[in-house]
Amino acid sequence: MTPYPFTIAPASDFPQNPPYYFSNFGYWENNSNYPTAAKKMATLTGDAAGLNKDSRVLEIGSGLGGSVFVWAKDYSVSEIIAVNLEGEQSKFAKELIAKENLNSVKWKEGDWKIISELEDSSFTHIICLDCIYHFQDKNAFYKEVKRLLKPNGKFVFTDITFPKSIGRFSLYYKFLEFLTSVAMVPKENQNTSKQTLQALEDIGLHTIHTQEWGEYVYPGFAGFAKSQTKYLQVFANTILHFYHSGFLNYQFYVVEKR
Repeated sequence: MTPYPFTIAPASDFPQNPPYYFSNFGYWENNSNYPTAAKKMATLTGDAAGLNKDSRVLEIGSGLGGSVFVWAKDYSVSEIIAVNLEGEQSKFAKELIAKENLNSVKWKEGDWKIISELEDSSFTHIICLDCIYHFQDKNAFYKEVKRLLKPNGKFVFTDITFPKSIGRFSLYYKFLEFLTSVAMVPKENQNTSKQTLQALEDIGLHTIHTQEWGEYVYPGFAGFAKSQTKYLQVFANTILHFYHSGFLNYQFYVVEKR
């Protein structure tokens, strides 16, 4: 069985506005519906990155492909390489890209490690929207990001953060262990924002902007989940509880290769 984060279920289970299909948490400031909130996450990323017709973009974790449609259509980006795991999401997105004649997008299947095949200093922007917390060996990934960015290129991403630790014998610890297992967040990725900033700096990537997005992500998504399956309601409410308890947050980063 394909884990929910990597299925095409959101394409039919969630309200969508074709051809913009999303499976992200959404950014819910002043937004009352999922298609608007999900697209808002992509447009805020595009704005912060400064995307335009001269951008050459690499997105890792493209999911159902909604973001590449936003950046190609709304920002006139003429060249996008999208990387996503082989499977039903990639099949769905590739068929949609072909149907819509979105010729600016080239889709590659595989995990993040296939970007090692790409040439040095070849992208103005690298973007990971609502997915990096799944990656194995994030530090190795950050090194690849630095290699692939052009000088002054930007790396823009969102990540789940873990602001404070929980004692191993706490009931909260057991619940969080179960939650991160279901959400496929490796133990080594359960970091504070400060730890992430230090890891980026150590590699030579300079953070020019970071912002907590938890208040705009978790409550809105939990409210939306009330109209979805019981499983998604429990999952969203559990995340919201951990957020309100101070054990989870959601962080936005804009990083530059100096």
